[in-house]
Amino acid sequence: MTDRETPQALDAFAVFTRTGSAPDCFELHENGVVSQEGSARIYTAFADIQDLCLYTGQPDTAAGSADRLAYRSPAQGAWTVAAGVDEFPAFMDAFRSHYVARRLPVLETLTEQGERVTFRYVTGGTFPDFETREVSLSAQGLHLDGVTWPYESLQPIDLNDWTDTVTLQDDSGKTVFSCRVARILSSDLFVNLVYNQLGQTAEYA
Repeated sequence: MTDRETPQALDAFAVFTRTGSAPDCFELHENGVVSQEGSARIYTAFADIQDLCLYTGQPDTAAGSADRLAYRSPAQGAWTVAAGVDEFPAFMDAFRSHYVARRLPVLETLTEQGERVTFRYVTGGTFPDFETREVSLSAQGLHLDGVTWPYESLQPIDLNDWTDTVTLQDDSGKTVFSCRVARILSSDLFVNLVYNQLGQTAEYA
């Protein structure tokens, strides 16, 4: 968790320096990330990160073209921004893969226990002053705008049909939810959880 002892820099599997303003560098560890500013080192466990935002200086750009990321946990509140990071694509790929590996089981356990897992998606503005709405997932289905859509009422999905937009439709073909991946915070987790529920039958649809 974010209050556990901060790991040593020597234990990091990768260190990425940052050009310009602080933090000076980011250390990636198996279970979390350390942002360093001078002698101060702040550790955040991947399992604790609530929101991961991938973005760029240019609006409406696909997540794959992001040139910076920001993350925050409930305990820390404020965003930690990683911009101007050397070898950013490698940093982003490693960060995302470890984040999914550590955070996804936490969310899966919550849904199995009957909890709702809430995601935010951007409806306007730019980071960090953007406007968001919420969409939730639970064992019962998709929850949006006060309406619950049981998974059995939604069409199976095939990730090959999704390019840069997530689209969910009901059995009649009506679009229930549609949003660009780049505008969904922690989009990797959202896609994984949705696919766990609706993707199993996609190959047979």
